[in-house]
Amino acid sequence: MAIEVLIATARLDHAEGVETFIASMPKGESLRPMLQPGRKHCVEQYDKDTRTARFLLIDGTWFVCFVVTGISLEDARAIARQTATMVEWSTPNFHRAVERALSVTFPPAG
Repeated sequence: MAIEVLIATARLDHAEGVETFIASMPKGESLRPMLQPGRKHCVEQYDKDTRTARFLLIDGTWFVCFVVTGISLEDARAIARQTATMVEWSTPNFHRAVERALSVTFPPAG
């Protein structure tokens, strides 16, 4: 299985976006208290059955969640180490973190 990176993002005050995200997440209801305007949080989650890691950053206004499929728990931990000091959670920055962690290369955007 190839590695794939997906992204979900929405404003915390956009109820429909938050509800859609919660519905798409395993154990999503447990995230509801964190997905409130003004709240800041960082969550990492790994599902061994689907070999999927989720990296969620909540900055008080927005949330961004990167989902990486086709990886092991060790790979997820390596990505977490690379993202621990990330200031800007953008797609290019996250891709670079995954590339460093797993020694892979994503094709150029465009």
